[in-house]
Amino acid sequence: MADIILLYEEKLEIRKEIADMLSDEYDIIETADYDDLIRKLTDPARTPAVLLVSVTYPDAKGLTMIEKVVSTGLADVVPIVVMSERDNKIVERKSYLLGVHDYMFKPYDEVIVRARIRNAANLYHKSSGLRTKVKDQDVTLNKQLLLLQQQAAELVKSNNAIVEILGTVVECRNLENGDHVRRVKDFTHTLAKSMMNNYPDYKLTGKRVEVIASASALHDVGKIAIPDSILLKPGKLTNDEFDLMKSHTIRGEEILDTLKDAWDKEYAETSADICRHHHEKFDGRGYPDKLKGDDISVAAQCVGLADVYDVLISERVYKAAYTPEEAFHMIVNGEAGTFGPKLIECFRKCKDDFEEIVKKSREEVIDDGTPIVKF
Repeated sequence: MADIILLYEEKLEIRKEIADMLSDEYDIIETADYDDLIRKLTDPARTPAVLLVSVTYPDAKGLTMIEKVVSTGLADVVPIVVMSERDNKIVERKSYLLGVHDYMFKPYDEVIVRARIRNAANLYHKSSGLRTKVKDQDVTLNKQLLLLQQQAAELVKSNNAIVEILGTVVECRNLENGDHVRRVKDFTHTLAKSMMNNYPDYKLTGKRVEVIASASALHDVGKIAIPDSILLKPGKLTNDEFDLMKSHTIRGEEILDTLKDAWDKEYAETSADICRHHHEKFDGRGYPDKLKGDDISVAAQCVGLADVYDVLISERVYKAAYTPEEAFHMIVNGEAGTFGPKLIECFRKCKDDFEEIVKKSREEVIDDGTPIVKF
């Protein structure tokens, strides 16, 4: 089925001239009225792939029409191509500033006109496909959020149960395996306990350590809002893709914010803080808020180091695994981001404990007693 081109021009003879040029390849719908144009632009049964606006002189009303369409937001959906009866740099510049896709002027070369219209139509189809994917992703996310809220309401009296349910959502989408979540929790508990014992100025207690360790299981819950094409991409992310990936910190906080009244306040606040700030760095070069030093909570600092360590020792679609020894030195030497000196000192003290956690996680005894590597 031919793509639909919606052609706006008040003069019948000019509409006919343009339509005759393109009608063998496209389904041309003509209009000379703004209200009619808007109806045709929003008709779900016959959605145009391109809005073709003819600009004639001396009044150049087509440009005014473009301004009105842009103000409705419809220009973000259907690309606009301008065909002008003369080369006018002011009109051309203003057209592009308004966001039109292309601008042509007489004398028209039919081959070039067709190519540019085809490019605009291709842009429409690509954009439409992306919008559909985003819409599907939003629907999926809303269903997941609804499920989380229902589960949280049923388990309001059990903080640990809520943490496990939310962590399972991440695992079920294959964003992280269960071992990653459990190891990060064990690493976090080990670090936080060492910080409590060695640095009383952080005012950590045994209960607080348990809350931080439990809440660490939700550090990446925001990744349920990130498309698989980015999460599982084996190659290097583009700048835009990396920016979207980094947004999982904020999205995680937003997800947990919807549940804040359903569970213990300390668990809710700690989990949200960890979600948002576990990628902050002590030197202020982290994200999303570029916090520096102890402006980063001790909870987020512990989870941040635990997460980096586990990522380093794990095989991912984009990297091979480092040994625990290599991961230790990379963190201590600052190759994996900057962590606070007190945290690094505790990490040094906990080196053997970390390696024991890794060893236990990697070995699983099967029926005949043979240990197997789980990842």
